[in-house]
Amino acid sequence: MGWWKHLPEITAPTLLIDGGPTSHIRQELLVHVARAVPDCTLVTIPVGHKVHASEPDGFAETVLNWLDTDGRTIRGSGPSQ
Repeated sequence: MGWWKHLPEITAPTLLIDGGPTSHIRQELLVHVARAVPDCTLVTIPVGHKVHASEPDGFAETVLNWLDTDGRTIRGSGPSQ
């Protein structure tokens, strides 16, 4: 996986959501990714791989809370607001 070496080059704040131990993506792998990306937040919502479908409220709350931190607020800034 040649892209691994480029993870430290990511400059955007990054949210990585883990589906927990029942997801087909190993949690240890996501921990390594989160450590490699300079400004990465790793959050686990233990409902499996399809977090957005299995736990839509928890997924939305996690994303919106993350966007509201560290100056990333976007609520109320779009044309439909």
